[in-house]
Amino acid sequence: MTALVVGASSGLGRALASELARRQHDLLLVASDARDLEALAADLNLRHGVAVRALALDLGREADPGARIAAALEGLSPLSALLLPIGMSRADDDLTLDAARIGELLAINLHAPLTIAHALLPRLLDARGVVVLFGSVAAVRGRDRNVVYAATKRGLESLYESLRQRHPPSELRVQLYRLGFLATNLTHGLRLPIPAVDPDVVARTVVDRLARGSARWYLPRRFALIALLVRALPWAIYRRMRG
Repeated sequence: MTALVVGASSGLGRALASELARRQHDLLLVASDARDLEALAADLNLRHGVAVRALALDLGREADPGARIAAALEGLSPLSALLLPIGMSRADDDLTLDAARIGELLAINLHAPLTIAHALLPRLLDARGVVVLFGSVAAVRGRDRNVVYAATKRGLESLYESLRQRHPPSELRVQLYRLGFLATNLTHGLRLPIPAVDPDVVARTVVDRLARGSARWYLPRRFALIALLVRALPWAIYRRMRG
């Protein structure tokens, strides 16, 4: 069976691709950088002996990424898992972004997951497969930064609920991870309130749970308590937490 990883060339996506290949899943890997993607595909094929296909795709500009990805799946084994560790954030994502930058964030973080899941849903239903979405603790409550990013991640929560409401786990498993800080190039050198987690650790947990039913989890788990506390804060207090 084939697993599809969108956003596969770096960070969590790369860790997921490596873990899936190690467990003998054939792969279709999608990312924007063709050179990085081809090198990763060749490496995973050589080390693990699985079929790996690469598709370079700019999700910020592609009007119908689902159609491109569906075409790339032709000739591979049936699609059993769709993993969407897609994410783009900006340091200047506040209430001053122009329309073009807002559009790019929307395209990558929300439009792409929606259209890809929609296009591949018939294949996943045929295989009784799994869709894995990746949200963020940034979506717990709106703030004056990460405005568009948080809104898109909250949109993924709604997509998760809609898919789960429509399809019982016997037809389609739907899983959502609310992620905290990951140790990637985006967090390198930053002063974080809580230590970042190795993407390889997260990837092992995600792949371990692919066969489970539909569910929503926090990773790392301690962020569940943090989110609960943030939601419980009175507005007058929460509003002072800026930056």
